[in-house]
Amino acid sequence: MNKKKIAIISLSSIVALLILVAVGYKTYDWYIWRAPSYNSTKKEVLLSSKVDKLSDQQEEAFWGYARGAIESDLNISTDNLEDDTLYVEKTDKKHVYHVEYICKGEILGTTFKYRTKVDITPKSSLKESKFKYNNFQSDLTSLSSNDDDY
Repeated sequence: MNKKKIAIISLSSIVALLILVAVGYKTYDWYIWRAPSYNSTKKEVLLSSKVDKLSDQQEEAFWGYARGAIESDLNISTDNLEDDTLYVEKTDKKHVYHVEYICKGEILGTTFKYRTKVDITPKSSLKESKFKYNNFQSDLTSLSSNDDDY
């Protein structure tokens, strides 16, 4: 073989390897951020004190969705609230997840726990920060009028 053929084969191999690495990364990124059971109509607990079927990235996304629903619905900041527990269940509706979020807040030296329940409809990739929500219920409503006090 002459040097020109060796150079072409080497360059082609390097390009093919780079394409494989890029495709592999995109596939892995999609896999860890995908919404679990997204198209399913079967109820399934995905995260609780006894069940953990979520990747770290998926769990992180649901924590963020719960805080985002609170901030959006009650118009308060969650910066001074401490995450406590999270429960995630895939509902019997396509694309909808029931989330129960408990956080802690301190008022005048006393720690209180607040529960929020909400149905979240994310995009198929949880990496997206946009989501829809409904059936919002929270006992944080008492803080919404004076969020500087907690």
